[in-house]
Amino acid sequence: MIRNRFLTRECWPGAWLFGYICLLIFSSIGAAAEDVNNMPAAASDKYSVMVIGEEAIEEAPWLKKFNLEITDKISGEVKRLTLGGLFSRVRSIESFYLLQKDRLVAVGKLKRAEIVFVIDLKNGKLLDEFWCYAPTISPTGRFLVYKKFYPYHGLPPTRATVVLVYDMRKPPVENRVAVVGYTAWPKEQVGLPIYPEPYVKARAYVLVEEQLQNPNWYNLSSPFLWSADANDIVFLCTHQKQTHIVRVNISAGIENPKIFEAPVIVGNFVKPELPEEFRKKEAARLHMVSATEIHWDGKHHVIAKPNKAYYTLQGKIRLPVP
Repeated sequence: MIRNRFLTRECWPGAWLFGYICLLIFSSIGAAAEDVNNMPAAASDKYSVMVIGEEAIEEAPWLKKFNLEITDKISGEVKRLTLGGLFSRVRSIESFYLLQKDRLVAVGKLKRAEIVFVIDLKNGKLLDEFWCYAPTISPTGRFLVYKKFYPYHGLPPTRATVVLVYDMRKPPVENRVAVVGYTAWPKEQVGLPIYPEPYVKARAYVLVEEQLQNPNWYNLSSPFLWSADANDIVFLCTHQKQTHIVRVNISAGIENPKIFEAPVIVGNFVKPELPEEFRKKEAARLHMVSATEIHWDGKHHVIAKPNKAYYTLQGKIRLPVP
């Protein structure tokens, strides 16, 4: 009788290894196709944009380059553009925003931050790129507000929150504050400062302690929220051990922001169902809060959702906008 060798016990390890290798090959092929299919795309009456492939950087395989295809729906012309590279440090492309005047904003992920690419669709060219945190496009598509990038290993003065705005109608050179000397970092220092006030007055990205009124650091404590007309930006910011609600008006231009802020009386939002004595202690103790969400509630109020760490606070807090 002839034995089937593939069913014998001594052949199991080889068969298992062969099957495992095949599984890896086919799963990697499927994953690559799935990744491309899941990448962002955008379309308007004039253009369609999609990612058609990605390439790992040879020197650092966890970093990538992304190939874009830009199709002019009117002329039928197709252009190709590559985003990323070793010094861009981009790992993925997360979203596209089609703007007016043939502009596209592509937002990608770094290890701990975001990267923004500003693209001229008409000419198929990359106009600008920079690193930041929490980029948020305005409802009109003209402005992008974000928190200035800083390295996690940087000195304390570089880690303060500086809120910047980029104007898509202006060329890259007009979206920068003049910086000289060792503090010039091309991908970190892009946009015009609109908050905090010391940075606006100094027209600077980095200040040392002696340049601040008090040596305290500003920490962004919520997402950014735009008004419908894109004249106001609202957010929470914590400094001097107190959280404030901030409104920055840019109707006179991002070169001339007007800042309004008021302290958040955090103790007013302690859960009413807690024991009275404990509630009073919490109300007296709490002066800071961070929110994971913020949205409008009428023209003059916002509702913020506190971070889960603030478990003694109500699930939603309603704040007047200064």
